[in-house]
Amino acid sequence: MDTTDRTIFLLDMDAFFASIEQREDPNLMGKPVIVVGSASQRSVVCAASYEARGFGVHSAMPYVQAARLCPQAKVVAAHPGLYRSVSRNIFSICENFTDMLEISSIDECYMDMTGTAERFGGAVRAAVMIKERIRSAERLSCTIGIGPGKLVAKLAAGIKKPDGLYQIKRQDIPKLFSTLPISKLHGIGAKTAAKLKSMGITTAGSLGRADRRVLARVFGTMGDALADMGAGRDDSPVIPYYMRPRPKSLSHEHTLEKDTRDPGLLRHTLRYLSEQVAYRLRNQGLYAKNVGITLRFRDLERITRSRTIGNATDDGLAIYKTAQELLEIAMKDPRPIRLIGVSAGSLEEGIMQYGLFDNPKRKTLSEVVDGLNSRFGSMSVKPASLLNTEENDHITFKG
Repeated sequence: MDTTDRTIFLLDMDAFFASIEQREDPNLMGKPVIVVGSASQRSVVCAASYEARGFGVHSAMPYVQAARLCPQAKVVAAHPGLYRSVSRNIFSICENFTDMLEISSIDECYMDMTGTAERFGGAVRAAVMIKERIRSAERLSCTIGIGPGKLVAKLAAGIKKPDGLYQIKRQDIPKLFSTLPISKLHGIGAKTAAKLKSMGITTAGSLGRADRRVLARVFGTMGDALADMGAGRDDSPVIPYYMRPRPKSLSHEHTLEKDTRDPGLLRHTLRYLSEQVAYRLRNQGLYAKNVGITLRFRDLERITRSRTIGNATDDGLAIYKTAQELLEIAMKDPRPIRLIGVSAGSLEEGIMQYGLFDNPKRKTLSEVVDGLNSRFGSMSVKPASLLNTEENDHITFKG
């Protein structure tokens, strides 16, 4: 079947964490609610009810800022276990409509309804049925966007929230995109949008009409992808979890600004890389039984060192502790270091056993943080020890 004939849903739960808290405590209904990861003043907002959003409060905002904007809000500690349970129930409902279900976060999934929508009376009727079943089973509302691909389905879901349902058909795209700001296209960040605007490209339509050769010169291999986005073309498939091959290992590397043997800088970088690897492990439901480091010296020689750990883990601190020990051994070599990397291997699925650095409180914190990072980007929220690792990363959690 031609990919232009696809019917893709994007289901997005409305203010998911906050709505669950309001459901569990009727006294919170209709009131501004802020869900936080911990009682710490350095905590961040995990979710805000629509009543709180009216005061400017939003997810990933520092709690102290949210409290200033909406001092009358009811502040509730997050309950990740409850959210996971509800999330599983919701996705189980969706699986009654299609087995092509790609979970993108705890409160959001893509559904390829191309081959099944007509069984339920068409795309819109199927979406209505999904919304009704979720409301009946969980007493929660969701928004569903429908489009010929993931990009447009995501866009449609953002047009009518909360409790919305909106379909953008292929023939609707040229008119809609003619005035749609490029910032509204999922995947175009602030820096890319600013560069496009400097080129005179301000709407999705103008991006779709742009010369691909010019885009390629400015953005490299991303140029073609941007042009397709501007035309509303997105052939990326909906990939269910059972179709995703399990990787043999995961790794992150970083080339240092200058060759160094500064132990503080190397440890700081190592911690950052460990958190990056741990986030990807958790995002894929994997645990590592082997941790390794990679070093490249000034003379460009590359070495790797690894160690099997006692308990499989997906925790950044546990990965860092082992990686740090490996780094101390490797630094007996006197050469300055040009590149440093962290890897996780011997990956496995399933329930891990808590080890020395893995405990229920850290697990709960990681789940809350991952929920924010899945929505706002990897490492948008990170340990306080990594402050100023990146210019725009300023939200922290204790760890």
